[in-house]
Order: sequence, then C-alpha cells, then structure tokens
Amino acid sequence: MTFVAEIIASFTPQVLFGMFGGLVGGIYGINKKGYELKISAILLFTAVIAGSAVAELLHKKFALDYIFPIFLISIPAGSFSGYLMVALDIASPKLAKAAIDKAGKKAVDKL
Repeated sequence: MTFVAEIIASFTPQVLFGMFGGLVGGIYGINKKGYELKISAILLFTAVIAGSAVAELLHKKFALDYIFPIFLISIPAGSFSGYLMVALDIASPKLAKAAIDKAGKKAVDKL
C-alpha cells in the first residue's frame, strides 16, 4: 500500500466526524475569548486533532461505530483547546504572550 493510500484509508467516517466535532467544539471554546486570527487558527487545528484522536480511540479501542455519538463526544474534546490558552494565560501571562507570538509567527510564515 502506498503512503497516500494509507493516509486516505485512515480517514474513516468515524475519524472525519470526530474531526468535525472537534472543530465545532474548538469554535465554541475559542469564541468565548475572542482571539486574533493566527492564534485561532492554531487552536482550531489543535481542536481538530483532539477530536480525531478521541474518535480513533472510541472506534478502535471501544468498537464504537456510530458516527453521531462520536461527533457528540468529540465536541468537548475540541472545546478544551480553546480553554487551553485561557489556562496558560491565567498561569503565566508572559509565557502565553510569548507562545502566541512564536507559534503564530511560525505558522503564518509556513502558510
């Protein structure tokens, strides 16, 4: 199996709905704070990854094949990425600002 075929095969409907649930949760979590565009894009990407990881775990380990429960369970997993920056900002505002600037600059430069 080629590399591209393996990547395509890994995006099962369960994982896709988990990614969508993570995206919805991430939008909810990020919308509460009102971040600027570059940090919002990074946090949404993190939310999609968290949602797909939850979907993969539910599908492979617990044999949950239904896509709607996977979607619903992935929403809170994605929303935690929005609250991650809030927690970092409360713990250390200087570190949060430095992380936003550094990660945002690298992400924008690569795009």
